[in-house]
Amino acid sequence: MQKGVGSMVGTLMLITALSGCTGGQEGSAAEENLPRKNAIATSTAPAQSPVDAKKELRALSPAIPIYAGAKYRDDLTRRDSVMIKNQYGAGSEVYTLATDDSFPQVYHYYTTYLAQFRAYPSQPPYPPPQNWRTLEVQLNQAMQDPFIPGDMLRVTDKQVMLQVAETEAEPKTVIRYIITPVQAGQQQVAAK
Repeated sequence: MQKGVGSMVGTLMLITALSGCTGGQEGSAAEENLPRKNAIATSTAPAQSPVDAKKELRALSPAIPIYAGAKYRDDLTRRDSVMIKNQYGAGSEVYTLATDDSFPQVYHYYTTYLAQFRAYPSQPPYPPPQNWRTLEVQLNQAMQDPFIPGDMLRVTDKQVMLQVAETEAEPKTVIRYIITPVQAGQQQVAAK
C-alpha cells in the first residue's frame, strides 16, 4: 500500500512540475506593474506647479534671448540652485535649460543675437576648438545700445548672467540664466 501511495505522490509531483503549475495566475512580465520608486516619499510630497522658465525670464525683460530648442529642466535647476546660492548668495536664483543641439549651434545663436548690441564685443561665428567649451555673458552690460531699435535689457534691480556649457553626456548643451540681486556697491545699468 505504501509503495502504491508513494509512487502515486511521485507521479502527481511529476505531472505538476511538467505542467508548469505554480499555483498562481498565468501571466507574463509585460503585464506586471512595476512598483513606484520611493512610493512613500512621492505620495507625501506636496504637488508643485511646474515652473515656466521662459515666462519668468520674459517677466524680467522681453529682450532676454532664449534658445528655441531648449527645454526647462527642473532636476538640473535644483542641482544648480545649490551651487549658485553658495557662489552668489541666498537671494540668487537660476533657471537651467537643456538641449540636445550641439554647443556650436547654441553658441552661434547667442553670439548672433547679442551682436545687435554695441556694448557686446564681436565674437567669432563659431567657438574656438577646445575640449570643454563655455560661454558666459553678463546680459545687463552686454545688452545695451542696440543697433536695431527695440528692447534692451532694462532690469535695474537684478543682474542676469547667461552661462552656456557643453557637456560630455546627455543633454549636449546646458543653458543657465543666473539672476542675482544688485548689491549696494555694484554699478547699476541705467534704464532709458
